[in-house]
Amino acid sequence: MGRSSPNTLLAALLVEARWNAGELARAVNALGRAHMLDLHYDRTSVAHWLSGSRPRPPVPDLVADSLTTRTGRMVTAQDTGLARPASSQPSPSQVWPGQGNPVEHLNSLVRTDTDPARRTILLQSVHAQPAYPLNALDRLAWPSTPAEPVPRRAGRTLRGTAADVERLHLMAVVFAGLSEQHGGAHARTALAAYLADDVSLLLNADAPDTLHNEMLIAAAQLTHILATMTADSGHLGLAQRYYRTSLSLSHAGGGRSTYAITLRSMSAQALRLGHHRPAQRLADTALEAAGRSAPPAVLAYLHVQRALTHAHSRQRKAAVSDLATATRQHERSSGPPGPFSAYPQAGLEYQSARAFLALGNSAHGLTALRDSAAHRDPRQRRAAALTHAALAEALLSLGRLEEACAHWHVFLDDIPHLESAQIDRALVRMRANLQPHRRQRHAAVLWKRARVVAAPLRST
Repeated sequence: MGRSSPNTLLAALLVEARWNAGELARAVNALGRAHMLDLHYDRTSVAHWLSGSRPRPPVPDLVADSLTTRTGRMVTAQDTGLARPASSQPSPSQVWPGQGNPVEHLNSLVRTDTDPARRTILLQSVHAQPAYPLNALDRLAWPSTPAEPVPRRAGRTLRGTAADVERLHLMAVVFAGLSEQHGGAHARTALAAYLADDVSLLLNADAPDTLHNEMLIAAAQLTHILATMTADSGHLGLAQRYYRTSLSLSHAGGGRSTYAITLRSMSAQALRLGHHRPAQRLADTALEAAGRSAPPAVLAYLHVQRALTHAHSRQRKAAVSDLATATRQHERSSGPPGPFSAYPQAGLEYQSARAFLALGNSAHGLTALRDSAAHRDPRQRRAAALTHAALAEALLSLGRLEEACAHWHVFLDDIPHLESAQIDRALVRMRANLQPHRRQRHAAVLWKRARVVAAPLRST
């Protein structure tokens, strides 16, 4: 057993659990018997741990399990100070759907992300912009073999219920709403912490397989939202890791629709980075994963993204066909409201507009953008701001500077409320587009206002 400095982490956990050293030792011995281990720890053993010694595996995990049951929150071996020091822990590795334990990977990833010191290492270990090699995208298809049951940590007294699943769905609505109202960088680490503590604990709870699968899908949806918030914070490589983790959780729970929605988001990210062929491949794979029996709202969401990838590849006929299919499916949709069950009309119109503009059809593109702006829910501040920015860019490309400036003013209205890398990039584009027109009256007023609005962004 190695020696180190006094174990303040374990000491703090004992205080939180309201246990003394002897009580922890007895709990570990009892849990060991459940694992067919003959352990004889006592308060002296725990005193040695508190002074810095570390027992051999699997004892650190047994200590963590005992403290998890006692405190009612997820405690890992790393949290107890009995595992390897965090500084020597490697960054969580990449996972592919159908491989490994997605719950363990999620827990490792979010715990690294929520630790400020380890987050720096994590961000340094992933590329600033994710790569999309075509030969790797096939590994993101829905696996042909059934998912293996996800093992749950033994010794758990917590039982999962349908109310827990309902709570997870509610939190998905909450965090998706926060992202739309205030940008992805706002409350991102709060969602990571929620996944690290509450969600990880539930995924290890005792529950019937059907209920556990529902929890896995709900966790996949929360992880998807975290991926989107992470991308909107500018950490694109880390966002891709979260998207892949969401895929693994979706597959483990049998959630084809959530799996397909996540692939669609990865396609959108690839397209924003200019990776047109990977974006189209991911859009195709998303539709294959969803299957024809997917809810109409999901199919509309998937087809309009593929239409956009076709448009950027100048495949006009395929793009128009997908747009028509997306519209038909949207007209058939009647699912309950929610980020994974409904697709707002304004969202369909915005994506359709982008496809029309990519095809060179400015008239249809402007009409769809105006419709999208009119139909936006006021709570979708981020999407509304991006819609007005897109309208301004489209109008300026047609030489309609005064109209463009009017929409950019609406865009600037929302900027103080948003922490979003996409919004920041739209602001940079606005300033670049206005540069040649700075002497024009409307542009000069907008330019001056933009400098005032952008000043706090440069200081943070």
